[in-house]
Amino acid sequence: MRPTPTVVPTVDVVTEDSAALMFRDQYAGKFLFDHDLKTWFVWDGSRWRLDKTALAFEYARRLARDLTKNQSTRSKLTANRTSFASGVEKFARSDRAFAVEASEWDPDLFLLGTPKGTVNLRSGALQVSIPEDRISKLTAVPPAVTANCPLWLNFLNNTTGSDQQLIRFLQQLCGYALTGSVVEHVMAFIYGGGGNGKSVFINTVSSIMGDYAMSAAMDTFTSSKNDKHPTELARLRGARLVTASETEKCHAWAEARIKTLTGGDRIAARFMRQDFFEFTPQFKLIVVGNHKPTLANVDDAIKRRFYVIPFVRKPASPDRHLERKLVAEWPMILRWMIDGCLDWQKNGLARPETVTATTDAYFEDQDLLGQWIDEKCDAESDNPHKWETVAALFESWTEYATAAGERPGSKKAFNEAMQSRGFHPARGSKGIRTFKGVRLTVPAGHHDG
Repeated sequence: MRPTPTVVPTVDVVTEDSAALMFRDQYAGKFLFDHDLKTWFVWDGSRWRLDKTALAFEYARRLARDLTKNQSTRSKLTANRTSFASGVEKFARSDRAFAVEASEWDPDLFLLGTPKGTVNLRSGALQVSIPEDRISKLTAVPPAVTANCPLWLNFLNNTTGSDQQLIRFLQQLCGYALTGSVVEHVMAFIYGGGGNGKSVFINTVSSIMGDYAMSAAMDTFTSSKNDKHPTELARLRGARLVTASETEKCHAWAEARIKTLTGGDRIAARFMRQDFFEFTPQFKLIVVGNHKPTLANVDDAIKRRFYVIPFVRKPASPDRHLERKLVAEWPMILRWMIDGCLDWQKNGLARPETVTATTDAYFEDQDLLGQWIDEKCDAESDNPHKWETVAALFESWTEYATAAGERPGSKKAFNEAMQSRGFHPARGSKGIRTFKGVRLTVPAGHHDG
């Protein structure tokens, strides 16, 4: 953007305030100042771009320089031109023509900024970019007219074993990720060994999404003895896709955090040495990994949120340069993703049988409490004539969990978990706490042989 020639007023005294009004007259609609991020944004014809080069100050300095050309005002200006220009720029920050908050960026969750226009994800149509939409991000490429991407589709067929249900689901998931909507409240875990295409898939999708995609450290979503600094969440504000890679064994999901981040509620975060602020996450979380992190509690809330997507097929002749070759198809792949977004809006996420089976198997493997109930208890939650004392149940559970190398947790957590399974707490004739609908088949402390 080139500076607008200054129309010098015929006045004797030019103050920083009056010069800021001139700045507004010339640059309203071309600059905005974010009072949360404490920085200027400049309209570049496609989006509001973060001003990293102090362009607003430079234009204020040029304005001051132009004003000195008027002989009648030169003597009235402050000798220190930098100080004057800085004052003009600071006055302009608070002008209503420039002042915005971080929450005002990208307000329409179904508009997608691209280098050649804005995609209305409700229709898939490309329209002219306008400053009023307050779009601050761009994809890496504009979309093609049609999704003619044979190399990409061949890759997906090889990776999924030509599972068209799974390919459609991946297309819908990618299209959903283009939006700022989190209505599905889910996260995806793409699982498989090395060389099966999961990195090519996620790298291609996130690269195409450009500013809308971010990567995060895996420990943002796994449990740790130490609380993470809220800055790791602050940087995710405004992202529509967040990816992470799991490469180590023995990690456990930070379940409470995942529930919060995928729940659609506002969260608190802050940047280093700055105040806390609140925002509503827009991102869809996709984790790729060779190992499956563990779950401490397989409850309904977690079951609703997890999709485990298997990438287990290795190509007979892997192409080490495939990811680079796919760059030529990025515009067509983006259109393929947009088509998936339209399919998702019309039909919802169509979870295929392979994802359902893989996810259910993962939950069954992680559900240690469920395994204990199956192996050590006679459970019939709607039968009030079956009962067992809480003390006996917890003792048996503690032995079972410890033998499996897991922490049994507190008795309170155990009671809550049992109630979530449909077992009703009660008191016996002597006030002893019991659970109805379950009884031990193997007493605590009993070992075969």
